[in-house]
Order: sequence, then C-alpha cells, then structure tokens
Amino acid sequence: MAQYRFDEDKSKNAMFMAALNLGAFILVVSSIYIVKTLSILYGIGIGAIIQSSYTGNVPLAPLVQQAALNIGLIHQGILESYAMFLVAFGAMIVSFMFFIRRTEKTSETIKKYSLLHAALVVMFLLLLFVLLSDFYTNLDSNYLFFPYAGIAISLAGDAYMQYIIRKPSEGRQPQMKHTIAINPDTPFSNVINLQDQLFSNMSGHLKIVDKHFNSVALANLHRLIENSVSNFTKISVLTSKEMLDSKFNESVSDFRAQLGPSIGVEIRVMDDKDAVEQHERILMDDRIAYKIPPFNIITKRSEHITKINYNDANKRFAALGGRAIKMENYAIKKGRDNPQTPPSTQTPQPPQ
Repeated sequence: MAQYRFDEDKSKNAMFMAALNLGAFILVVSSIYIVKTLSILYGIGIGAIIQSSYTGNVPLAPLVQQAALNIGLIHQGILESYAMFLVAFGAMIVSFMFFIRRTEKTSETIKKYSLLHAALVVMFLLLLFVLLSDFYTNLDSNYLFFPYAGIAISLAGDAYMQYIIRKPSEGRQPQMKHTIAINPDTPFSNVINLQDQLFSNMSGHLKIVDKHFNSVALANLHRLIENSVSNFTKISVLTSKEMLDSKFNESVSDFRAQLGPSIGVEIRVMDDKDAVEQHERILMDDRIAYKIPPFNIITKRSEHITKINYNDANKRFAALGGRAIKMENYAIKKGRDNPQTPPSTQTPQPPQ
C-alpha cells in the first residue's frame, strides 16, 4: 500500500524496528566510549605537562609523552567525539520517534524518517574516519567492531525501509488488475468492485483531478472510501468554477465534518484555461495513479479505469494545483473581480 502500516508483517517489522533502535544505541555507546578514552588521554597529557614543569626533563612513559605532545590534537578529538555523540543521539531519537508513531506514517513520511536517519549514520561514519586517522593507535582495535556493527545495522535497516516503500505497489498490495472494468448495467456491483480493487489499496494523500467534480461526485467519493477512510491523511480535489453552487459548498462542509480533523479536505478551483484543456480525469495517492471516468458517473459509465504513469500524473497535478485557487478563496476573488453595484441612496417612494 502507499501508506505502509506496520501491522502487515509483524515478525519482519519487529526485526526491522529492533535493528534501527539497536544500531542507534550502539552508536551512542560507542561515542561515549570514545569521549571517555580521549578524555583520559587528555588528562594524562595535562598531568604530564604539569609534572614536567616542576621536575624538569624527567623521562616520561611513551604513552604519557605522546599524550603531552599531542594535547591540542586530543582536545580537538574530544570535540569531534562530542559531535559524534550528538549525531548518534539524534539518530536514536529519530528511530525511537518512528517506533512510537509507526502506525501513523505515510510512505512519504517514512522516506523522510529513513533518509534523515541514514544521513545521521553516514555523518557519524565520516566523523569516525576523521577521528581514527589521528587516534587509531589509541583506540582498541577490538572495540572498533562495535561502531562499525552499529553503522552496518543502522544502514541495513534504512535500506530495508526504502525497499519496502519503493517496492512496486503490486508486490505489496492484494492482487490488482491493470484495468478495472465498469459495467453500466451493474452500478451496485461497480461500487463494491471499486472499493475492493481500487480504493482499499490506496492511502496517504488522495488526489483527484476532475473538472466536473460536483455534489454527486462528492457523494460517490464518500461511498467509495467509506470502508477505507482511515487509510487517508488528506484528500485534494481539483474541479472547475462551474461546479461551485451552494449545494456543493454545503456538501463539502458536511463531508469535512464527517471525516473529522484527522483528514484534511482541500477543494481547489482550476484556472479557466486549465479547466478547458484538462479533459483527462486523474485519481492518485502517494504511489499510484489512474485515469478514471468523471466521478459523478464513475459507477455507471461503461469505461475502464486504467493505470497511468505516476510521475507524469503527479507533475500534472502539481502544475494544475499550483495555478488553482482554494474554494474558500475563490468566492472572495470573484467578489473582487465582479463588485456589486452599490445600493441606491434615493429614498424609495411609497406605492401608489
């Protein structure tokens, strides 16, 4: 599904979430160990410098001498290791926040969480390389297994997250046909088929382009998503100005009230030129797009609902939406463009 929910495969998801949190935890512990080790070296170096200032040229142990000679470099390393700790702690917060809100996430949000987590892990790796270039001999080589293991586990978890989100939708959805036929003689069956084969497999941000989207279309939309409405986080519709009658405005208000505040509903009015030129009706979510009949007759018209290129459809929706006006603002703009004639100030004459 476009909105990946973590109740689809509980065993895999448990391993996946454990990997993200375990990897981040290992990075935090590793950075703390490095801070501790370099702080000890710094203390030894400072102590050696203080001692030599009182005792003169007294031979120092090799480790103490090295710490004293590289005291500035050690101080820089401590600052770098503090930065590593902050980066690792940020990765742990991201993985923890993702875990506690895992059932609410849409695919787009999951991608952002994953990319942010991966970026923090890569940043940790780069800081570790910089640090080891100066202090490799001062850090136990056996210890280095742990930060590398944490990095590998974290990046493997992020790669898995990207895989399940970017995997073709047909591989993670119930079996779907490339096209869905609508028989005008069976409108009731058409609704059921559209619910089962189409709308139950869509989620996240539902987007519709239909210049004839009116009150009847809104009613049909409600019927088609009523069994899967919890899958959606937002519904956006692009229609034309001819559909904006008082009944449509009232229907939109009732529709919003029924869905509640958890699902945003946005109706936009297409630019006049776009409304004339945009003949194709589009239905899409976060991952898949369809060419559809007009929504006001979607359950009755003899036509096939066909998959179309998602990227092209998404670009088209963005272009149309960018030039469109929110329904609430359209009435204001219309009033400004067509000001009413002010009422006459002449005193009305009583009827004869």
